[in-house]
Amino acid sequence: MKKIITSLLLVVVSAFLLAACGNASADDEKKIKIGATAGPYSDQLKEGIIPLLEADGYKVQIVEFNDYIQPNKALDEKDIDANLFQNRIYLTNFNDSHGMDLDPAFAVPTAPIALYSEKHTSLDDVKEGMTVTLPNDPTNLARSLHMLEGYGWIKVNPDVEQTTASEKDIIENKYNLKVQPLDAAATPRSLSDADFAFVNGNFALASGLKLEEAVDVEKTPEDFLIYMTIRKEDAEKPFAKALKAAYESDEFLQYTNENSKGYVKPAYQLEKE
Repeated sequence: MKKIITSLLLVVVSAFLLAACGNASADDEKKIKIGATAGPYSDQLKEGIIPLLEADGYKVQIVEFNDYIQPNKALDEKDIDANLFQNRIYLTNFNDSHGMDLDPAFAVPTAPIALYSEKHTSLDDVKEGMTVTLPNDPTNLARSLHMLEGYGWIKVNPDVEQTTASEKDIIENKYNLKVQPLDAAATPRSLSDADFAFVNGNFALASGLKLEEAVDVEKTPEDFLIYMTIRKEDAEKPFAKALKAAYESDEFLQYTNENSKGYVKPAYQLEKE
């Protein structure tokens, strides 16, 4: 009789432990940790996306970064589940140079890079020897140079890879401009000294700059939209699908229309309008 009771107790305890483990596993699957730079994309998550994910039973944690290196390292090392700060070309170059295989899952509404000034209001204000600051990461540096070339202020060597061109590739400088690459986060602060500054959308809005006050705004192509990035092996996991569904929802489109005026919308939002 004692053996029967003991056996029954073991069965009950084992079943309880299995159920507990199952619940713990389910809880883990409903947690998402996302890395983002402080500013519009972090706000986008907090205000427009997390409420939708929470309604679906997810617990979401945002980890804020202030550079463009650590979010990818953290994702590759599985310290976070996704990150939101970079465009597709930057990610491709980063994967190649760091031996990673991170995946640009989908684009999100993007604040474009823009040219700002505290001293000038028009491109026509350019004068000999003026200072122009711009982000020093390869992708955004090349974007800024492309815009300068479009103004007719400089010419970039056509023989170099245009998506990674640097200030060293300038072969004509009509106004002898002082072109100064800086850490992207420092470009808004440079406005007190520089004549013009190219500032990425996230750092511009986080520092209080307004797109409508920019001297010029980039017409952002698809490759330069900001992408939600994940590990490639996680592409079919429930959390990745839940993130995509939240961004593609009607609720988030309404949030974008009300709170992100001037942003460049991804194709899945444009198709709904």
